[in-house]
Amino acid sequence: MDLLTVVKRDRSKESFNREKIIRVVRAAGVAKDQAEQLAVRIADWLTKHHTKEITSLVIRDKVLEELRKINSAAAGLFEWYEKTKE
Repeated sequence: MDLLTVVKRDRSKESFNREKIIRVVRAAGVAKDQAEQLAVRIADWLTKHHTKEITSLVIRDKVLEELRKINSAAAGLFEWYEKTKE
C-alpha cells in the first residue's frame, strides 16, 4: 500500500499500520489468522476507496463492520473498548 496517513482523534497524524488492527482485534478475542485476514481486507478497502488521508474513526467503523461478520462477541468487546476511549 502506498503511504496512507491516518488522522487520529487528537488531530495528530501517523502512517497506516495494519499491525495495529491485528493487535486490537486479537485483544478482542479474534484468532491470529482471522485477525490477519481482517487487516488485509481493511488495507485492501483503504487502497481502493481512499486517497492519501483518512480518519481513524472511518477505519474504526470499517473494522467493526468486518469484525461483526466473523465474530460478534469480539465485535462487542471492540466496540466497548472504543467507547471507553471517547
